[in-house]
Amino acid sequence: MTSSERRCGEGTAALDEHVDRVDGGPAAHRWTPRPAHTRRGDPPLEEVTAHRVGDPDHWHLVTYGLSELHRPDPADVVAQAPPGDPDAALSGWGFELTLRLAGSDEEPLWAVDLLTNLAAYVWAGGHPFAAGHHLDLRGPIRLDSESALTAAVVVTDPTLGVMDGPLGTVELLQVVGLTADELELCRSWSTDAVVDLLARDNPLLVTDIARRSVLADPGIAGEVAARARADGSELTELRVATLAWHRARFGRRAVVEMGSGTAAALGPALRRELVAPGAAFSVVGDEMTVRFVVADTPGWHGEGPLLVVDVPPEEVDGVAGLFDGRAGWGSRPALPGLRVHVKA
Repeated sequence: MTSSERRCGEGTAALDEHVDRVDGGPAAHRWTPRPAHTRRGDPPLEEVTAHRVGDPDHWHLVTYGLSELHRPDPADVVAQAPPGDPDAALSGWGFELTLRLAGSDEEPLWAVDLLTNLAAYVWAGGHPFAAGHHLDLRGPIRLDSESALTAAVVVTDPTLGVMDGPLGTVELLQVVGLTADELELCRSWSTDAVVDLLARDNPLLVTDIARRSVLADPGIAGEVAARARADGSELTELRVATLAWHRARFGRRAVVEMGSGTAAALGPALRRELVAPGAAFSVVGDEMTVRFVVADTPGWHGEGPLLVVDVPPEEVDGVAGLFDGRAGWGSRPALPGLRVHVKA
């Protein structure tokens, strides 16, 4: 990772002006990220900047490369969104990522790698982030630490917001570290409510990798339990990177494949959401979707990238049991021909 030699296009200049004005001056550091571990060739970002901001003291990192930084040559434009399409107003993917880290004298190079890997996920899978998305990082947010933050939620950056740039609209989306139980609250209750809890004493949502879960406070834990019982869950789908399904044995069988982290989240979600006739819950991957629906009779059918699994009420617990996070193969007698493969 090196200090960047800048190619300052119109989009870059506009982003510089916007961030520098809000953060009170030019960036303290600029880095050219190395290629992400999931991506060969060029890095997915041109650079990541870091401002040192006070009240409270923290690093404010911003990516450059998910929006259009340079006006494209007309000869290189393959297709444009039709007039009236909301995407026509977006610059590139329509967003950049930010991250606020509790202040220290150490340069936050590990956080540059984190943002680079998240950007690579967008470019590789074609799935942009949006406010309200959350993700399981499958380990500490800083790899060489014992941090309890093992997940993240995406919010609109509290001070940078949305920028109308010369090449289109750019939303600045902030990555906020979560603990495992806070992630489960997002899934089982409400992402907005969890973010509101975090913002009570931390309105800028600065990530402190040394913090404990908000649920470590007995008063907050009691409040959350009462509100979650009253409100129920807002989650209707689980977005993941590791999901696939395919037909086997001349189309008479279907095999669903996913990672153990996805499976560990899916089992509780099915028990929680499949509680009434017609209720549905989907797992959405980069290219395929598996939808579970409460129906009178068991069965499954697939068309294109979509597999629909019909689950009678008395089968919900058994189907959910296939997704407990343990690696291996599983099936249910009520759903002949359907097999589940959970990969470690």
